[in-house]
Amino acid sequence: MAKSRTKIRVGIASDNGDRAMKKLIAIATLLAFSVASAAFAGTRVEVKNSEQAAAEADMHRRYDHPKTQVVPNDQLQVVVTRDVIMHSCCMPPSLLVSGKITNISDRPIDYVLLHFAFEDKNGKVLHGESLYNHQAASLADDENIQKILNEKPHFKPILPGQTDTFGFSVSCTELPVFSKVELFSNDIKQ
Repeated sequence: MAKSRTKIRVGIASDNGDRAMKKLIAIATLLAFSVASAAFAGTRVEVKNSEQAAAEADMHRRYDHPKTQVVPNDQLQVVVTRDVIMHSCCMPPSLLVSGKITNISDRPIDYVLLHFAFEDKNGKVLHGESLYNHQAASLADDENIQKILNEKPHFKPILPGQTDTFGFSVSCTELPVFSKVELFSNDIKQ
């Protein structure tokens, strides 16, 4: 009989332990939910109406575009400072890209001919544009412009450590749908 009492007492102790454990789990769950609900009470979900969503999509379509990626060059540091689509009431939108070029070589650079390559998602060049740095911009003038301005093409060399600028603008109506723009600065005259 002593053995049966022991078994009964162990069973009773086990039931009390299970009840206590269940209470602890219930209290911990209740505390977790109360803390979580207090944390999520401050969370707000903004619901946009369809007009606002359409306006944002239109702004994204009009002003967003693949940004110009500079292809590295060991003689020049090229930094794009502005890359935007400009809108006007009087003309079609234009892509404007401007920046700075710094001679990081140990020799003077006479001029730099920058090339923009507009590419599709597979890397195929769809359109290209070229321009000179500002101190050599007259090199792009044709003969008629030279006669009108009564000047010959000229440039001012970029000495080691010196910086010049560039600016590029093209009407978006002249550009195909593109996925990538690369800026090459490896056409250098020293």
